[in-house]
Amino acid sequence: MLKFILQLLIIFLFNTFLFAEFTIGLYGIHKKEDIIKAKEAGFNCIHTYNKDPEKIKELADEAKKNEIKLVVYPNKIIENSKYQTEANSYPVKAWYLYDEPDVHNYSRQDLISLNNKIKKIYPDIQTTFVIGEGFTKVPYYDIADILMVDWYPVPHLPLESFGENVALAKQGLTMVGQDTKELWAVVQIFNWKEFAQYRKDNDRIGRFPKKEEVRFMSYDAIFNGATGLFYFTYYSNKKPLLEENPKYWAKVVEVIQEMSFVAEIIDNGKEIDNPVTIEAPLKAKSIEYGGIKYTFIINPTSKRQKIPNLFFDPKFDVMYEKSTNLKKLARKSNTNFPPYTVFAFRYE
Repeated sequence: MLKFILQLLIIFLFNTFLFAEFTIGLYGIHKKEDIIKAKEAGFNCIHTYNKDPEKIKELADEAKKNEIKLVVYPNKIIENSKYQTEANSYPVKAWYLYDEPDVHNYSRQDLISLNNKIKKIYPDIQTTFVIGEGFTKVPYYDIADILMVDWYPVPHLPLESFGENVALAKQGLTMVGQDTKELWAVVQIFNWKEFAQYRKDNDRIGRFPKKEEVRFMSYDAIFNGATGLFYFTYYSNKKPLLEENPKYWAKVVEVIQEMSFVAEIIDNGKEIDNPVTIEAPLKAKSIEYGGIKYTFIINPTSKRQKIPNLFFDPKFDVMYEKSTNLKKLARKSNTNFPPYTVFAFRYE
């Protein structure tokens, strides 16, 4: 175990100095203090809906201090020559063009025009926008540098529909010959009760996704082609989650810290053959990185599945507490891999 810890430390230091970060972002940042909390939680990018150029400047200054990137609206910034020039020094990961054009019937041509306008002013800064579902009747896929997709299934829809919509977005990119474009998936960490819903009786239903659901959706996104993750949203009932629901926020942070490490393995490691044949509907990825091999197995269904017996071998060290508990359960029953779960193993 000590050897594993030392190897993981080497990987961490290696990543810190050499590799570009896999984007793990947080929506709904309002104040400078929010950026500090996001950084402490493990996020490396933030999004704000505030379009005030002075407010964005304040956030940009704080983000720079904390080595965190921004995804922000450029609309008001480009209207003022002072801010337009200053923004060249902001730590902008991408300019946020529009929120769900497919939902709000924003035309393809208008989005193209907006993207062209921003790229003319800032040719070296990426642009992005988010679509509300993976398949859009209007083909937006070839617009902007990064495509984002948000799909919030809890509790209304099957959990696997999240990954299915990420896969649809990936198919859309492939369809227009842009399958190498970055695709960021937006994971639900909010309670639908706080938002208007398309229900005739207007009876709002909802709950916060459980930690296990947030964890599953994060992995499910990567298994279906996501190259970055965002989480929506930091505020609940007009308060930061840290204040409004600190216990829930702590669980989200556990997932973020796990994904921060796992994303580096997936993003920068070398994919290798799985140590055993994985039968559908289970999916697996095996990566070699920093002298260690990792296998991630996901059950993207609502039914229990049989886990390969090989992984009961002690040489397969379980990486995370939840997986450890599941492994003990699997050993005891000797049959089942619970629904919507992920096993994460490391070995030599």
